[in-house]
Amino acid sequence: MSTAGGNGETRRRWLQSSLAGASLWTLGPVVEANTTDAGRVVVPLAVGDHVNRAFVVPLLDLIADGAGIQWQIEWLPFARTLLQAERGQSLGFGMTRTPARERVYAFSDVLFFNHAWSIVRRERRLSIQQLSDLDGLSVCLGRGVSLSAAFEEARGKRFQVETSSADLAGRVRMLMAGRCDVVLASHRSPDPWLIEQRLRKDVGLGTALEVLPKPLMADPVYFAVGLNTPLAALLPRINKGLAARRHAIRALVDSER
Repeated sequence: MSTAGGNGETRRRWLQSSLAGASLWTLGPVVEANTTDAGRVVVPLAVGDHVNRAFVVPLLDLIADGAGIQWQIEWLPFARTLLQAERGQSLGFGMTRTPARERVYAFSDVLFFNHAWSIVRRERRLSIQQLSDLDGLSVCLGRGVSLSAAFEEARGKRFQVETSSADLAGRVRMLMAGRCDVVLASHRSPDPWLIEQRLRKDVGLGTALEVLPKPLMADPVYFAVGLNTPLAALLPRINKGLAARRHAIRALVDSER
């Protein structure tokens, strides 16, 4: 996943051949794109630094192998991932679709589904099974994280959201300090035991905390990049890579990584 070298002439040839017909307009600096000695296109990719790398890195390897590309990865806070993708400086990994984002970004095919799990203090005895169960509550959520369109419509109206750049362990500490009523944590698994396992590893899931048995929602996850930016022309190639490695991706999603 390292960056491959290339000179200016290589970059010009790549832009002419791989991005033919695409607009070269971007909101930020020109994307530095080149090819490896093996002819693989090097694709800049922004990934949130909060992700589970034991899962994400093998996933990206599978997609790169299927698409014949090589990632140039930058690990960033999720808010910066969104910004770089919007500017067309890199693809953004792990994004969900909302009406607001669809006006700004082009999206790949679905990578996998992310489930939003509710973590609460056991003493509260909260039952959160659907969005309406958040009414009147305060939710701890990672900064820049967006869930379903219905969630975004309701936030700030039916419930309050406390955003934080902290990792899951930090948001759980906010919960224990009474700064919110529930932490929403994303995980690809449709079963709660994997998020419980992650909590035990990261923060020590004791008797004071509870992962509620039903996810609040399940949203598809995508690659995304600003509309009409050069990298948007690579999405069909990436979609072919997804299709070519679909079974291996499914097995990885179902694994314990």
